Parts: sequence; structure tokens; C-alpha cells
Amino acid sequence: MPNAKIIAAVDLHHRDWDACVVKEAIMLAQSHGAQIELVFVIPDQQNSYVQEYIPADMRDRVEIDARKDLEAYAAEFDWQGVPFTTEILRGVVYETLIERADQLPARFIVIGANKPKVKDLFIGPNAARVARYASCCVLVVRPE
Repeated sequence: MPNAKIIAAVDLHHRDWDACVVKEAIMLAQSHGAQIELVFVIPDQQNSYVQEYIPADMRDRVEIDARKDLEAYAAEFDWQGVPFTTEILRGVVYETLIERADQLPARFIVIGANKPKVKDLFIGPNAARVARYASCCVLVVRPE
């Protein structure tokens, strides 16, 4: 499947933790002859009272900065010849990842989950919702 797509969803606030997401996505892409889309979702609180008070130029600046950060993060990895792109998305994290996977369409979503605590009930809310509702395969990766 030469045109298979894999979404590697990372959180730029947890770069160290999510390095394992990128590494697993690279191995998965090699075994499936796939391309990777490295994705960071800027979390928007849709219909939030606060959103209307955030100036448009500030929202644009956040996206520009996130794009630079994601590209710098991508440059830290040895992609071992696997083709990849970077993508900044905005929205509710799990909904946005699922929608993007359907748009591509993606064969896999690789997403990280922190070491669980009893209160988290095994995996975080975004990873859990992606795993439950995505129409493609989902690989949930724990930090190394």
C-alpha cells in the first residue's frame, strides 16, 4: 500500500514524552510503506466564552509559532527515508484528529498516552476517544 498515511499526533508541550510516538510511527511507516503526517492540534475551546476575547492576530501568531516549533521538532528525528509532512490543526483535539484521519484517509493514528494514574482510568481522554471513535487503526504509545 504505497500511498498509506499515518498520522503521528504529538503534543508540543510534551515533546520528550511524545518522541516515542514519532519513533513508533516511523517503524510502522517502514513496515507498511507509508507516509507520515506529523500533527499538532492547537486546542480550541469551541463555543467558549473566552474565545471571542482573543484577538485574531494573537490566534494567527499562535499558529505561526506552533508551525515553527513542529518543524523544529520534526528535524530532531532520523526519519530513515520515510516521507513525512507536518500539519498544524486547530480544534477539539480528539475530534480534529478523527476528522483529519477521515479526510486523508489515514490507515493509522499513532498517539501518546501518559503513564496512567488511577484517576485517568488507563489512558488520557484524547487517546481514549481517538481509540474509541476513529474509523482507522489506532496505536496508543506510552512514553519510553
